[in-house]
Amino acid sequence: MRTRHPIRALAVATAALVAATACGGPDLAEAEHYLDLSDQPMAASGIELATVDGEPWGFTDVADDRLTLLFFGYTSCPDVCPMTMAEINVALEQAGEDADGFDVVMVSSDPQRDTDAQLRSWLDRFDPDFQGVRGDVDDTVQAALDYGVPIDAPEVTEGEYLVSHGGRILVLTPGGEAAGMFDEGVGADDIAPLLPVLRSELL
Repeated sequence: MRTRHPIRALAVATAALVAATACGGPDLAEAEHYLDLSDQPMAASGIELATVDGEPWGFTDVADDRLTLLFFGYTSCPDVCPMTMAEINVALEQAGEDADGFDVVMVSSDPQRDTDAQLRSWLDRFDPDFQGVRGDVDDTVQAALDYGVPIDAPEVTEGEYLVSHGGRILVLTPGGEAAGMFDEGVGADDIAPLLPVLRSELL
């Protein structure tokens, strides 16, 4: 199994964290490891998928009173996907009460092998509240592209089954717009300080 990593599609914020803003946290526009799109958020994808419980789900169906951390990945990924889920989980634990302002959704980029049961069981290892979503693979690829995340449908090349995953963690506001995104490989210690700021500024 090899993982095909997508080419980065957007520039990232590179300035160091500054002291504190009026809300008592880092400045989103200058935060390292985070790209702030709140002035011009990306429109919600219109693609319709389904939850692991078999309920219809669209990106505009995210909670209207919380933010959603969204990731495109797959359960047999050997490194990036489980690490990303683990770092999100730790960041939410570090955020304490501010974690109540966030949902976590992973959309499978390998829906043929990621059955509802497999995806649910895999996410339960991190947090039973994490939501799994899957659907037609072409629809999934289009939804990811709608948010600037370049992934490809799984394919067999020279006997190897290749699957791609997203690198970034998208921050969706109620209504499904992407107001920002965390860099690929970002750690919990970089995510957690921004969560209360995101909650304060975007909700």
